[in-house]
Amino acid sequence: MLSAPVPIVLDTTLRDLYNCEGGGEDITLAFVVPTADIQMAAGIPLSKKFTYQSPVHPTKDGDLLARRYLQLVPQAFAFMAGKMPLVMFDLDQNVEELRVLNSQFRRPHQADAYYVFDQLTPLQRPELTFVEKPSDIKFGQDSRVAVLSPMDCLLQLPHLVDPEAHYEALSKRGLALSGLPTPHSEIVDTVLGPAQIPDHELVDSEVQRMMSRIRARQPPFVIKMPQSLSGQGTFVVRTEDDRTDAIRTLEPETKRMLNQINSLNAHMSPCSLILQSLTPGEAVALSLFITKSGRPIFNACCSQLFDANGKWGGNFCDYREQETMRAQYADTAAKLGTYMHKMGYWGPMGADIMIDADGRQLVIDLNVRVTGSHSLGALRGHFARLGLHVATIRSRLVLRLTRDEFQEEFRDELLHFGSMVVNAWVHMKDGKRGIATVTLAAEDKIKLDKLVERLNVFNIAEVKQEARKKAD
Repeated sequence: MLSAPVPIVLDTTLRDLYNCEGGGEDITLAFVVPTADIQMAAGIPLSKKFTYQSPVHPTKDGDLLARRYLQLVPQAFAFMAGKMPLVMFDLDQNVEELRVLNSQFRRPHQADAYYVFDQLTPLQRPELTFVEKPSDIKFGQDSRVAVLSPMDCLLQLPHLVDPEAHYEALSKRGLALSGLPTPHSEIVDTVLGPAQIPDHELVDSEVQRMMSRIRARQPPFVIKMPQSLSGQGTFVVRTEDDRTDAIRTLEPETKRMLNQINSLNAHMSPCSLILQSLTPGEAVALSLFITKSGRPIFNACCSQLFDANGKWGGNFCDYREQETMRAQYADTAAKLGTYMHKMGYWGPMGADIMIDADGRQLVIDLNVRVTGSHSLGALRGHFARLGLHVATIRSRLVLRLTRDEFQEEFRDELLHFGSMVVNAWVHMKDGKRGIATVTLAAEDKIKLDKLVERLNVFNIAEVKQEARKKAD
């Protein structure tokens, strides 16, 4: 069992935040991350109304996607849920897994989740339920669900936030039109409607029309798809080779977007490209909770970490700087609260913010849901009590360890020092590896880097990258 020196007590939870203005809301978290074109489980069909894009996703493996987006990411995002109902969706039954049910008759992926949440004080553990499909969820009469992203299969459930409003709030196109301070953006909308989509020649011609705007624009710039997942639809164009590579990927994906236009979603402008000025520098990840009245509650402000392919891989937080960061980004947080309130959204959200050459804070992306950095903010007090001032969360690590092997290898960090917290864990199908999201903390950055290096010895992606460097 994964456990800390003492049970982890979070500074705040989603339960606390949803009720901070005295609403007494009856809210159930139904956490699942949509995929663009691969069905993850029999009970979670692909959406036809709420469509998403991930053209540069590193895998099309349905089993791996299910373990990530039905288990790993929902666990990580629910880590700070608190004592409130949490629904997660089962993996499809696997004969090999069913042979190794543990003594509580939980399926292995269910046991993974309970081990993670058992690190928390009992007063802050989610009330976890697993179901195969949304219709299996049991509700009280006045209960409503909070979701990570709108999905067709969840539409039958009573939502806390209108799904179409939430979808618009998540949209890169919506951000460009929001009135928030953003880099200059050009929106390339399709001119086709549902009735024209069956005409293949017309669709091919429309793809080229949209690509022509990319061909005509002077670098550097950024191309964004409207509902891309985890940065998997964002392309930075600095050179002609970058432009060529982007178009090579975007042509088939834009055609796919066009073919998904239908009478259910045409009014939501699901097919567009956003061409945006490239702002030099690094973005910070500002995580907030927007109350029902539109008041922003600061959670954390972190730097972002990216892998060798430019994909988000985690965050870094210096807790000693958080009050300064709270004040620095207070005006932008207030603008975000006003916009979210106007959109009808309330709940957790994150914003990626950059500062331009004139000192203006520009919002370059919105993640209108729990984000990877929310748990970093909630763990601030826990780590402070242990004398740890800096922390990093590393996401979706594929480790060449089972959960038991991981716990034995990092026994001191997990059980004695409290410098490691497992935010999410799911075993791989082979039973020999695990996918994890882990928070590491230390007294200073030097010690933290050493702990990260120790973890990376077992991180398959890091090991492969080091081998490539040596080969070169």
